[in-house]
Amino acid sequence: MTMTVEGRDARVRLDAHAQGIDEVFRRYGAVNPRLFGSVACGEATSENDIDVLVDLVPGQGNDLLRIAGLTEELGGLLGCRVDVVTASILRHGIAETALADAVPL
Repeated sequence: MTMTVEGRDARVRLDAHAQGIDEVFRRYGAVNPRLFGSVACGEATSENDIDVLVDLVPGQGNDLLRIAGLTEELGGLLGCRVDVVTASILRHGIAETALADAVPL
């Protein structure tokens, strides 16, 4: 499979900010970060965001607020739209596809 230019750019951006991304995940108690969707599949276009699937460590605050914080901070750090989700908040069919396509971040 050939990766699009935008997909390569997204991966370069993620690699360049790896330390900052790890710090954001740690602050919010997010573990096992994985990419899914167009960036993970190498099919991203300039219209796509970066889709991130995480597991949240229990007992570290409201999950929805943590996801919102992760989304906001990662988007600011990377300079693009980022969607952060957990498998439990995705609809059934979407969760299965996301989990099947997910690649470690």
